[in-house]
Amino acid sequence: MRIHRRVHTQNMIPTASMADIAMLLLIFFLSTAIFRAQEALSVRLPGAFTGERIRREEAIGIWLGPDGRVAFNDATVPAGRVGEILAGKLQRNPGLTIALRADARVPYERVAEILDQLKLARAPRVAFTTVGREKP
Repeated sequence: MRIHRRVHTQNMIPTASMADIAMLLLIFFLSTAIFRAQEALSVRLPGAFTGERIRREEAIGIWLGPDGRVAFNDATVPAGRVGEILAGKLQRNPGLTIALRADARVPYERVAEILDQLKLARAPRVAFTTVGREKP
């Protein structure tokens, strides 16, 4: 007489720690992701063939939009108060570089007005920000 053994093997994937792994991955990706803040003005920068990089931690961005609006980093300010606001920021941190991002369509008269405001604030370092181009 033959004895039949009943062997029940079940293939299972242990899912007890899946929630822990998913949570760790979520925390990792959220902590390493870089979220870009929305810019106050949309500016199309002019191009340049050469230039140097400016560290964002050491710079204040001044945006000059195509319609003449002016913004500091993320906040729109009146064009006449640029020098006054910048002087206060430079008193707190005199080593800042001012990164002027003027739209390519802005007449130079508007850029000159902002440069006059920077001169009144005694800004020691001003950089014109451009978009890199390849040499022809």
